[in-house]
Amino acid sequence: MHLISPYAKFSPAIRDVINNPCPVSTIPIELLQEIFAFSVTKRSAPRIRVSVSRDELEPPGFLATALILTWVCSQWRQISLSMPELWGTMTIYNPKKPCVELTKVYLSRSGNVTPLNLHLRQEARPDNRTYPNPETCPEHRATVEIFKLWVPQAHRWRSISLELSYTPPSYELPKIPANVLCSLQKADLRFREKPRHSDIVIGALWENIFQSPLLRTAYWFDLPHALLSAPFSQLSEFKLSHSAADEVLSVLSSCPHLKRLDVIIPFESGVHQIPSESDIILPFLECLYLRGREHPRILGRLSAPALRELRVTDTCETPFAEVDSLERFLHRSCCTLKALRLMRGRRGGENAVFEYFTRASRHLASLEDLDLDWSMLSERVISLFSPGTINNVLSVPFPHLIDLELCDCVAEDGMISSMVESRAAAGSPLWAFVCTAAYGPSNSTGYSKDEAALQRLMQDGLHLCWCQLHEI
Repeated sequence: MHLISPYAKFSPAIRDVINNPCPVSTIPIELLQEIFAFSVTKRSAPRIRVSVSRDELEPPGFLATALILTWVCSQWRQISLSMPELWGTMTIYNPKKPCVELTKVYLSRSGNVTPLNLHLRQEARPDNRTYPNPETCPEHRATVEIFKLWVPQAHRWRSISLELSYTPPSYELPKIPANVLCSLQKADLRFREKPRHSDIVIGALWENIFQSPLLRTAYWFDLPHALLSAPFSQLSEFKLSHSAADEVLSVLSSCPHLKRLDVIIPFESGVHQIPSESDIILPFLECLYLRGREHPRILGRLSAPALRELRVTDTCETPFAEVDSLERFLHRSCCTLKALRLMRGRRGGENAVFEYFTRASRHLASLEDLDLDWSMLSERVISLFSPGTINNVLSVPFPHLIDLELCDCVAEDGMISSMVESRAAAGSPLWAFVCTAAYGPSNSTGYSKDEAALQRLMQDGLHLCWCQLHEI
């Protein structure tokens, strides 16, 4: 046995001998590069948090995945520093001075041609008790400094996402030269608070963003004036919030290449569309999300033959009184849905949901993914998914359904597991099942029969999940 002196452990040769047997050291560099490139795209990555004084609301956060990779070992550090694309993604929460310094590091390591994906979010509004003038808030000052670092690199922006509680005045922000955002593909601007100068800043940002010939995704909130100059014919993904149904309909006819549409309409407008107006056909639309009171008026005008995913969140007093509009929309579109999500904020949707599934069953025959809200569940609704015998022939409703989520289920104990087991016995198992219960003792879901049966099914190989939410 050879004795190793205290100084020998620093020898590169001995270090290599010690490290080589580790499984992670045998991964090819090319594969590590692919893993590293994928890791920087995940928003759930750990943040670097910095201690701040107690008078500030939240510590700053920086999704510094690339920086963390350099701390693992010398090999990972060399690989990370040799990949400029890792340093082109910057996600910042509660920006303060330490985030400014990290931004400088990332920009210096990203090179001169790496596309930049930028996300900045102010999670908390300035505390007026601590900072009577929001412009003196450290979060505001850091936001301005980060903008001053980002704007000179505007020609490299591939995506920009801003969620601001306080918009800096235009005289503090650097100007973005016209026609410089030639590589921008995605823009998402959200402003929770609108001082008098915000419209000027927002308008100037959108004016430059809309000049990008590569813009394909646009999210904007409460900005109807920005709609006038938007390049709708370019967009494949479009999200509108706090706009009236008539405003949305007025621009959708100019969006022939949309693949994804997300609309939030939290209020009723006093203007109504003329029923005789022609349908708006979106031939490539695959995903449609509608939230708010006026979604029937949107569905009443749209036709989407390629639609695969539909999500509707209804806030009307009368639960799903618009069953007719949903059914007519599917009939008009002649689409085949793969995923459906129906959500409500109030109880009482059982009868409407039962009617909807009964009437629209032929449009849902290929359904694979279904998510139903707590307000709609009952024994009657759950029975829609249980196999039955019709004319002495076993019939399995929604035979392709593999992913079912039932939120806050309050059905009779044993009914959920009976439905799941009967589908499995009939040859149509649910491969992903999520059932959330918010009732019962803190150590149980309150459904002992279902809980035991689902555990048994999981042991048999089905991928089922029973979520427990304790009472608050």
